[in-house]
Amino acid sequence: MKSILFFLLLIIFNFQSMAQKNIPFQFGNKSVVWTNVFENKYSNVLFLNVHEDEQTSIEAIIKVSAERELNFWQLKHDSTRRISFKDNKHNMSFDPNRMFTFKGRYKTLKDGGKFTFRSNKLVKLLAEEVVSTLSSFETVVALHNNTDVNYSIKSYAEGGDEAENTSAIHISPTWDADDFIYTTDYDLFLAFKTLDLNVIYQNDKKFVNDGSLSVYCGLNNIPYVNIETQLGHLEEQIKLINLVLDVLKEK
Repeated sequence: MKSILFFLLLIIFNFQSMAQKNIPFQFGNKSVVWTNVFENKYSNVLFLNVHEDEQTSIEAIIKVSAERELNFWQLKHDSTRRISFKDNKHNMSFDPNRMFTFKGRYKTLKDGGKFTFRSNKLVKLLAEEVVSTLSSFETVVALHNNTDVNYSIKSYAEGGDEAENTSAIHISPTWDADDFIYTTDYDLFLAFKTLDLNVIYQNDKKFVNDGSLSVYCGLNNIPYVNIETQLGHLEEQIKLINLVLDVLKEK
């Protein structure tokens, strides 16, 4: 009888440890949830996803979590990149990876239909909640996907659209250009370079303030890693997640 009771308590404990923490936000007619999908209290690494349409990255972290305990937070809305809503009869939208500075919020809301100080306040509240989550961790690892050709490691090479954001770059001859790592930490850059991964070190002297999480982390000296792979490159993203975990474990 005691063994059965112990087993039941163990099940309840495990269920509670895996229970999601949901933090809801209301944008006019739209509900958005910042949710804790997986939790590992003994890890100082936070994985996160803010673009719900980048499904390969989400599938990859779920598969890795079956083998390795980790922390993963996700922004849930409509499985889209931008969050669209109607407020005071205005149609608005914003990119949640452009909400971490005022300059970023201004541009993304203006591009999405209309900037107002009310909408800026609403979006800033969501950004502040995400930033609050970061404060409990030592390293932030964002998960993203791109589409073939449009955006890759080559975008950061000399003459590329993102060249001014780059202090150092390593392009691997063995990895697809669409599968790469972006970091604000030079030691991590060197570690990933040693592994012959496609990797970029963000310019720590001057970079474009687009309101992205990498900019926020760069401004606040938070070690940041972005694992970027082509949509559909599931095996590559799983491999990169595991390699990043291995490097951070040795750091």
